[in-house]
Amino acid sequence: MRKLLKEISVIPGVSGSCIFDKNDGAVCTEMDAHLPQDLTENVGIHFVRLVQMGRMNKLDISSAHFRFDRYSVVGLPLDKGAILLAICDSQANCSLVATTAAMLVEDMRGELNGTVPAANGTAAALAGEVGIPVSGTGDAEIDARLKEIEEALVAAIGPVGGMVVADYLAKWRTGGPIVASRLPELISMLVEEIGDAGLSAEFKQQLRHLL
Repeated sequence: MRKLLKEISVIPGVSGSCIFDKNDGAVCTEMDAHLPQDLTENVGIHFVRLVQMGRMNKLDISSAHFRFDRYSVVGLPLDKGAILLAICDSQANCSLVATTAAMLVEDMRGELNGTVPAANGTAAALAGEVGIPVSGTGDAEIDARLKEIEEALVAAIGPVGGMVVADYLAKWRTGGPIVASRLPELISMLVEEIGDAGLSAEFKQQLRHLL
């Protein structure tokens, strides 16, 4: 379980993540030492109540995030009264955090239930054990440049970057010929997805030779 939490905690802007149980509190954590010890407990209790209130009204919450003055919190319900919490900087890209967390939820549920989840390769892919292919254009030079873009995005936003590139690459390929002169177009699409000025600048700096 801790390995899965680490995949969330390495996302830029995330200060820590944990599994919170309504009866036992934080049962597994991957947190920075500077976070207040009671923060997870208090936020976790309120999020559990929010999930319960939704179910009372026949509404199943898939994820939610809240922005406070010092922190942002992303939460996803798991099974058996447990939830996944990610504590982030106040201006973190919560959509990115929620997307990454959602990819790992089934693996976490499997561990909580003591079962092995279906072999979809999600956790392995995020951990770098299974590559997300972005090549295959038939042009070795273009393939090498696409790999550079993927690696730069992973460096900027974490392991989910490989999946994000794969999604946007499919859109980019349908927009015109697969040529080097269109790579800045793909990079611009990914910059919009990052949604953070500092991380976007870092991403573009790594790829300045392609712009």
